[in-house]
Amino acid sequence: MRPPSIRILPAAISLICGGLSWCQAQAQDGPVEQVLVTAQKRSEALQSVPLSVTALDWRELEHMGVEHLSDIARQAPGLTVVSSGPGQNILIVRGISSVAGTAGTVGYYLDDTPIAASSNASLLSLRGLIDPAIFDIARVEVLRGPQGTLYGSSSMGGTVKYVSTQPDLNQRSGKASVVLSHTQDGGWNKEGNASINVPLSDSVAALRIGVYYRDQDGYIDRYPVAANNILAIAPGGARTSNVNTEQTKGARIALRVNLGDGLVATASLYYQHMLLGAPFQIDVPPGSLERLIQTRLVAEPSVQNSSLSNLTLRKSFERYELVSSTSYYDRRVSVDEDASKVLYYFFSPKPQTSVYPGRMHGDYINREFTQEVRMVSDFSGPLQMIAGAYYHHVDAPLASSIPVPDGYNNQFGTSYDSFFKGARQATVRETALFAEGSYQVTPAWIARLGVRAFRVNQGFAQQGDGFFNGGPSAITGTSRDQGYNPKFNLSWQATPDAILYATVSKGYRPGGPNNPAPAALCAKEVATLGLSESALRTFSPDTLWNYEAGAKTQWLNKRLTLNGSLYSIDWSKVQQQIVLQCGFNITANFGSARSKGGELEAAFQATRALTLRATAGYVSAVLNNDVPGTGAKQGDTLLDVPRWSGSVAAEYNWTLGANYAGFGRLDATYTGSANALYDRSSPFYRHAGFAQVNLKLGWQPIGKNPRWTATVFVDNLLDKIGQTGLPVALFADLPDTRRIAVNRPRTMGLKLGTTF
Repeated sequence: MRPPSIRILPAAISLICGGLSWCQAQAQDGPVEQVLVTAQKRSEALQSVPLSVTALDWRELEHMGVEHLSDIARQAPGLTVVSSGPGQNILIVRGISSVAGTAGTVGYYLDDTPIAASSNASLLSLRGLIDPAIFDIARVEVLRGPQGTLYGSSSMGGTVKYVSTQPDLNQRSGKASVVLSHTQDGGWNKEGNASINVPLSDSVAALRIGVYYRDQDGYIDRYPVAANNILAIAPGGARTSNVNTEQTKGARIALRVNLGDGLVATASLYYQHMLLGAPFQIDVPPGSLERLIQTRLVAEPSVQNSSLSNLTLRKSFERYELVSSTSYYDRRVSVDEDASKVLYYFFSPKPQTSVYPGRMHGDYINREFTQEVRMVSDFSGPLQMIAGAYYHHVDAPLASSIPVPDGYNNQFGTSYDSFFKGARQATVRETALFAEGSYQVTPAWIARLGVRAFRVNQGFAQQGDGFFNGGPSAITGTSRDQGYNPKFNLSWQATPDAILYATVSKGYRPGGPNNPAPAALCAKEVATLGLSESALRTFSPDTLWNYEAGAKTQWLNKRLTLNGSLYSIDWSKVQQQIVLQCGFNITANFGSARSKGGELEAAFQATRALTLRATAGYVSAVLNNDVPGTGAKQGDTLLDVPRWSGSVAAEYNWTLGANYAGFGRLDATYTGSANALYDRSSPFYRHAGFAQVNLKLGWQPIGKNPRWTATVFVDNLLDKIGQTGLPVALFADLPDTRRIAVNRPRTMGLKLGTTF
């Protein structure tokens, strides 16, 4: 059965246009506006790039009302964002989904800098991906398929890239906006941002400064848990309303200087602080998608502080450009988690006779240095190329603890010193050389060949103590990986408005040192799984091969754009999280998986006033074998991968007399059902799909300077609540109750903006 979005598109076009001939008569010469992208690390028109890429420029991002990373997936087929809340995201592209390992399966970049947390089990959503504020972003690019040649390891499924607005050397400009909104069953939300571009000397230097602030009220209420039933609310327990608040503030400053003789330097500093009053998650049971509540005895605030400094040097020569990008990224996450229910689960009925307030605290730090130097050609002949060197160093300490709560020993007659305390120091060093060349074999045919050779060294030292650790322990470990990622692409310019292409490419993710599991306790069990004792210390890289064919086409005098691709991916030595009966978990390489599917994007300038857009994605990503220790069986769908997803949008622009203009936008998105666990006996095994509808109406004067706009919006118009993630607890997950992340209920608001 096809999802609703696929059936809606033809009906919407027919209804709005009344047939293609009417649309042709109205549109005349109004092509869909093209976007420039840097997917191949050079500026190119989107339609000329023989890759499966979605690019959303700042106008589209603003009209969509994008605030968080999860909003990007509304317009990018093949991209799934498993979101447990702001700044707590896992990316999946083309079904390449994994909840194991020390690195993700999708590259994540701000300009030339990777900003996905490396090491520290980065896939755990509480330590996941930063949500960069969209206020001064020029565009977002979503590259589907392995990008291992130009973007390195962990870009197995693809790469998501934020491109920031750069200082303009010649023109003074600025913009600002304020937003006031209200969330159904929640409270008032406030947001403001401003940026200014100031040339310091004509065509020599410019400074760009931006600041922003977001204060959103919550929509989830917290109740105390019952004393002897962790699945129920305490009778007569007091409610704390709207606990999942968000306060985000930040700034970006960039200085660009033309040093003469083709040399340009750009220095930038980005900082963001995010404070969450509580997780954006409900407890099921007693909560549900119809009853957004938590049952906790301890408050659970979290703080995320992120900063990124960068220096980029560009030196232009007659036939090529040299680029050096040097970055330092610092991300610190501090999390409190209620441990009351887990302690009761393990210790009741003796010695613990009732639920008692307890907490777990975690501090996770990533300090990352990145250096890339590359040459980008502009040769006069049929040959073009990019070549460079890359270095990435990660220092990632963490510390976590479950202290014995005050009064606990007196209450239950125990003598615990500590439930758990531990620290881990992890390091990663990656070096690589890469090159990608294209050759125009004939005026219509271009062949591209790329390769990346790399080496990854990792190490860790871990100490632990406390009851759940079995007493004091200390362990160290190292791992080393090396290899290469090839890529081959052939494109055919069939007509001036149609490109057909085929790609074969390899994706790679590094292995790493395992969480410590003692051989004395676990080696015999590991041997029954077909693994050697060394699997307790390290796990190997996993790799995949991607086979893809696609087309980029334009019709009706470029007013209709249709882009599509089909792919088949073979994934080997898949990194899997294995739950051992000895009481420990390890990551191990088990078997293989296959992902097959396709993506479709359409944009239609039906008239000069009306633009229609639609996307559709289909993916079948399944395991090729059983996976011991997980409950996974051959043929199971990979976790968090919906088979169908899609979106439709219509935007209409009109004039109100000679002095005012308006626009209206209606968009709908659909995300299909997906497996959240492999365990079929769990009530949380699978979650349903859901659709969301958004509406915007805008108004602005014509020909005024400074220009201002007023926009009324309703996000989640039909107030549909769906599951967006099944986050992994820092302490432990219980079989009969889980934390479930949900989307924001209906939110209505007004946005006022100005530009000059």
